[in-house]
Amino acid sequence: MSLLFANHYKRAMHILWLILPHILIVPHQILGLRHTNKVNEETYLRYYNYAAMTDRLQSFSLKYSQICRLASIGQSVEGRELWVMRITTNPSTDVPGKPRFKYVGNIHGDEALSRQVLVYLIEYLLTQYGRDVRVTELVNRTDIYIMASMNPDGFERAVEGECTGSAEGRENAKHYDLDKSFPDQDEPSSMTSDDTPEVTAVMRWILEKKFVLSGSLHGGSVGASFPFDDGSSSARPGLTVDEDLFRHLAQTYTENHPIMSLDNPDCPVDPNKSFGDGGMQNFNYLKGNCFEVAFKFSCCKYPPASQLYTEWTNNKETLLTYMQKAHIGVRGFIMTRSGFGLPDATISVSGIDHNITSWMFGDYYRLLLPGRYDITASSPGYLSNTVKNVPVIEGKATLLNFTLEEPVEEVLMLDHAERRIVTKEDLSTPGPPTSKYPIQSLEFQHHSYDQMEMMLQLFSAVYPSITYLNSAGRSVQGRNLYVMEISTNPGVDPQGKPEVMFVGNLHGNEFIGREILLNLVEYLCRNYDKDPFVTRLVNSTRIHVMPSMNPDGYEIALRAHKERVSGDQSIIGHSNSHRVDLNANFPEQSQSKNTVEAETQAVINWIKAHSFVLSASIRGGFRGVVYPSSLDSVDEKIFKSVAEAFYMQSQAFQEPQACDVSRTREKKDTKHRRPVVTGTDMLTWAYQGTDTLAVSIGLSCELLPPEDSLSEYWEKNHEALLQFIQQVHMFVRGMVTDGHSGKGIANATVMVEGSSHQVHTSGTGQYWRPLAPGSYHLTASAPDYTPMSASVRVLKSRVEQVDFKLTRDALQPSRVEQKDFEKLVEQLLVPGGLDRMVRSLLPAQTLEYRTYRERSEFLRGLTLTFPRITRLYSLGQSSEFRTIWALEIAGNLKMSQPAEPKIRFVAGVHGNAAAGPELLLEFASVLCLNYGRNLAITKLIDRSRILILPCVNPDGREQAHEGLCSSSVGHTNARGIDLDTDFFYGNKSAQPETRSVMDLIYGGGFSLSIALEGGSLLATYPYDRPNQHEQNEETLRYLASLYARSHPFMHLGNLKCTKKSEKIPGGILKGADFSSHTGSMKDFSLDVGVCPEITVYTGCCLFPAEHQLFSMWMENRMPLFRMLLEVHRSLSGFVRDSKGRPVSDAVVVVNGSVTVHADSQGHFTTLVAPGTHQLQVQAHGYQQVLQQVNISSDRVTSPIVIDFTADRAPLGRAVFVIGTASLMSILICALLIWHLRSAKFRDGVRWLRSKREDLRMEAMASEKSPLREEFLDESESEDDPFFVEAK
Repeated sequence: MSLLFANHYKRAMHILWLILPHILIVPHQILGLRHTNKVNEETYLRYYNYAAMTDRLQSFSLKYSQICRLASIGQSVEGRELWVMRITTNPSTDVPGKPRFKYVGNIHGDEALSRQVLVYLIEYLLTQYGRDVRVTELVNRTDIYIMASMNPDGFERAVEGECTGSAEGRENAKHYDLDKSFPDQDEPSSMTSDDTPEVTAVMRWILEKKFVLSGSLHGGSVGASFPFDDGSSSARPGLTVDEDLFRHLAQTYTENHPIMSLDNPDCPVDPNKSFGDGGMQNFNYLKGNCFEVAFKFSCCKYPPASQLYTEWTNNKETLLTYMQKAHIGVRGFIMTRSGFGLPDATISVSGIDHNITSWMFGDYYRLLLPGRYDITASSPGYLSNTVKNVPVIEGKATLLNFTLEEPVEEVLMLDHAERRIVTKEDLSTPGPPTSKYPIQSLEFQHHSYDQMEMMLQLFSAVYPSITYLNSAGRSVQGRNLYVMEISTNPGVDPQGKPEVMFVGNLHGNEFIGREILLNLVEYLCRNYDKDPFVTRLVNSTRIHVMPSMNPDGYEIALRAHKERVSGDQSIIGHSNSHRVDLNANFPEQSQSKNTVEAETQAVINWIKAHSFVLSASIRGGFRGVVYPSSLDSVDEKIFKSVAEAFYMQSQAFQEPQACDVSRTREKKDTKHRRPVVTGTDMLTWAYQGTDTLAVSIGLSCELLPPEDSLSEYWEKNHEALLQFIQQVHMFVRGMVTDGHSGKGIANATVMVEGSSHQVHTSGTGQYWRPLAPGSYHLTASAPDYTPMSASVRVLKSRVEQVDFKLTRDALQPSRVEQKDFEKLVEQLLVPGGLDRMVRSLLPAQTLEYRTYRERSEFLRGLTLTFPRITRLYSLGQSSEFRTIWALEIAGNLKMSQPAEPKIRFVAGVHGNAAAGPELLLEFASVLCLNYGRNLAITKLIDRSRILILPCVNPDGREQAHEGLCSSSVGHTNARGIDLDTDFFYGNKSAQPETRSVMDLIYGGGFSLSIALEGGSLLATYPYDRPNQHEQNEETLRYLASLYARSHPFMHLGNLKCTKKSEKIPGGILKGADFSSHTGSMKDFSLDVGVCPEITVYTGCCLFPAEHQLFSMWMENRMPLFRMLLEVHRSLSGFVRDSKGRPVSDAVVVVNGSVTVHADSQGHFTTLVAPGTHQLQVQAHGYQQVLQQVNISSDRVTSPIVIDFTADRAPLGRAVFVIGTASLMSILICALLIWHLRSAKFRDGVRWLRSKREDLRMEAMASEKSPLREEFLDESESEDDPFFVEAK
């Protein structure tokens, strides 16, 4: 026990050591991103001994935890673990309907090559998942187990380079040949489990998992063998048909192997090769349900390490191809009439004297060659069921489900010949005869989370052609927020199918929503291809159902309900485990700072990833259809229409009850006051921030209705739920396309006159807009296109098609214009290009010192003279109530263009540095004066947003005196505060001047800032505070050097202003090395505004004489224009999802350190030094994207486009909290969680086996039945309009 505890403790320490860097810094690995600095890159130069192999496998398990799990199935004689790597989606959970495959290597310890090759295979599968299509499909569809070493003791004694091996290395530590130690059919073995614990562990593993296909890897020869090649009496004639299958499996490997494919590999005779008792292949076939082929792929058992890469290359393709054979033959489920899987039921094939049995879920896989077969399913206590003439095709398993009936007295009295035989026609219409009434037999009860999970997985496995089960995220306590999509071709976004969603259990104690939606899933699946109305709905709609948004609260409420806990049942379980009301946790605005819970964030990401037309949350505690309280009149009409349609179809609402809410507006919750409220409700958030129109449907006055009343609630409301789905087809739909190319425009906006609610087009350009009957005026718009309007009259009984063909806006920059601008910038970047442009500009000649009043008048005059490109506004007031002016210069002041760079020029933070404000006023004047006269300046202003703050400290400037080069008078503001020490985040006592600038920085979205100072001649970059490491120092130094190199003297760094300046190489310094202090504007700009700021000291004198201003301007004008040019050489791009919609919450991490956030339109921009940069792009609910970009110093990098793919894997993101808890506490918690999860699984299986009641999951032998063809003939398609049908 102490040794076990020590092992767990050591493993926990190892795990904590690996995860601590991810807790304390920004993580570089999210959801399986593959960075070679976390697991050493494979060199193929050495064999791994037991310790090295263990370490490598554990590293893989930690790094790729979302698709792999490392476990030991036992120990060797000498106590070494028998490691097995499980590779599949959801590696900690057994999923119904997924075939199990295994590879076992190193059965003989001296056959070392197999061990090493399997370690390489593990790494290949993990690293290529999501990159290689075949690997991804294999991992997604197969439960893969790889045991690299079955005989680790023997391996430790084997010697590298011994090709023929030795008995000492071949056998285990007690000198037994493990492959010959498996029990034989003829005679019982005399060996004990103590002699061969390795064999005992593998036997137990084989019997537990019931693998479908297996490969055992050997050495010392080249070829393949299969069961009963040992000459034992078990080789009997009944094997003959499966022998053909075995030969096919063996040839699959050998024909793809460059050495095995040779007729004569010319290997020496293996002295240890002899026939004996048993064999692992035989045991797999006779006892384990599994077909296993043994492959010997090298003449040398333990070749030198120099040959490892060659051997891996020889075997990689064959290993992968053989694994794909787990998906041939026939597959399906064997179930009771109530829909529960029958474990250990028998599948027999006529003419083949070898049966297999079903697994724990009732699922089975029977490998067969192409042909036609009579297949029978049977189980003790049930009538057998035979399907004749089942077709099996090459490369794909035929789906064949069986439903077994319990015998009744009348049936038992029949003669065998009179019993019904399943005919060929039953293959396409499986199960009992179709009734004219819809099938509905799910038990009406309060399902726990485990029961709900198992149920959804079963439906997904049994109805794969119309269901797709995934997780939108996880709850606070780690439970999956399951979503079942029901549609033809599920998981794919086909053109012409509107989407509708249902959410239940928003409050954990509202049981009815969860149960009604589970019944809805079951009803749609069961009645597809049987009920015409349901079939039409599923064919033409994408239906998404989340039965439980708050599974944590539900479990608390369910436990309290069952244990009859005293207390207010309206409170217990109402909120999530953080005691937050999820229906009041949605952000009030897109930029809201309220804390969003894990469940809420998952639902937000889920809704944003789809184009839901209508949404409904199914609630309890009231009755009625409610919708947002603040609506435009246009949308109020449609909400009323949706509500009235539900009332008309629901039998329940024909009889009023006391809890009925008004049939208008939103229901106000006044009862539940204890949970924390941190935002707004889902309905309001959805209406204001998404395309969908969402309602809440209350079905019961009771929060926790009795189980025996659930069936009544379902019967009275299910038709209304179907009617709700149908309504998505009764609105306006259409396409927004490019008038020239005809291609759909993604993310175009469609607005209705009189409504502020917008909808957007999908990636193919399609939109859906719910509208009540009446006449409307629609407008479609898209960036760079001229908006287009159209009128439409909406009728009650059909969909209206309104298409828009948009033309390019001549006023918007086209791609040709963009290329022309990039070419212009590149011409200015060539040596001498910018200098020639600057020299050609008209001078403003406005240089003089101005008082506050004169400076204000000058700025007003500038805006009056150039009103089209300038805007003057106030940021705030100084301590003495002088205005802090900001002058904005841009080609389009009213509307910023996507990815338009913003640059900030600031001066006068210290009032005695008087030259800076005048230089910026001259700079502004030159820009305005040359706009429309100089092509380069015109285009720069048209494509930039320039903000000039000429004087941050007007009070100090009024105190300073001309000619005093080193005087501190005016350095501070009127209150004696140095403003450059006052920039602290959250500083409630900040000076008014500081506060004004901090507010600007906080919400500005600037790419670069240049601050002019005086008293020296150099440029400094962040940080000013001491001992602060800058994450992107290379870029910051580069930006500072740009200014210094463009200055005729600054780059020399030796003008003797101070002693320091004599030793400044390149004229640039880190701020802390020049004047160390905290609270600087430069540091605040970088930390909070994510904007690098360069402080430029323009001259040795703080307040030089006025006649020196002209020479200072001539020195600084080139650097100022060079910095303006630099923001157009930035790295920029656009992040979008698979539908072409912008991903507004995307985060771009540059070189693993600099974090950039995309704006609301998915655009991002950041400045980087020339060179190669690695981008890591992340967003909630999407697979991470890695991209490499090259930035040149003299060329413009075109904006890049990042396309996200939805992360289908039902994964959650772990949140690690390290507080004051000791290491022992963490270890105990971890062990407890492992125990609970295993217990949870056992309970789920026990529940599945114990229930034998009302669920009726009839068999489906084909994925397309005649009824489907009847309702979808050649004259119509799945995207045809859905018309009202009489029912």
